[in-house]
Amino acid sequence: MSAPLVVSVIALVLSLASISWQAWSWWWSGPIVKVTGASDSPIYEGHQSDLGYHYVQVVNTGRAAATIEAFGVTLPTGLRLIRYSQDDLEAVQPCALPYRLEPHSSARWYFTPQIFQGEEPTKARPFVMVSGKGQKDGKKFFF
Repeated sequence: MSAPLVVSVIALVLSLASISWQAWSWWWSGPIVKVTGASDSPIYEGHQSDLGYHYVQVVNTGRAAATIEAFGVTLPTGLRLIRYSQDDLEAVQPCALPYRLEPHSSARWYFTPQIFQGEEPTKARPFVMVSGKGQKDGKKFFF
């Protein structure tokens, strides 16, 4: 094997490794949104709610901001209930939509149990609508 051929092969291998790394980092450089749902009795401005509210929480672990346009719940029957605003609830900090979710931050949107329409909450799935990315589903609610 001649020296120019060896140098060419090494350069080709390093070029492929470099372009693979660039493609992988570009793919993961945007927002990475994770959705969960649970129940809580929140405290806001020193007041704790007597009611048990449910919430959808979004965590952005990516390196870019994401805009959350709506949140909702998918019931076990397949019905999707979408909310474009959070109700005025006692002892809950308001969180208006659309909401810009910065990198490495989180946000919660609370709602009353009536949204489940008599369905079992543990079988429902939370979701959010992310601008430019579409719908991101979460796992089942946990209590």
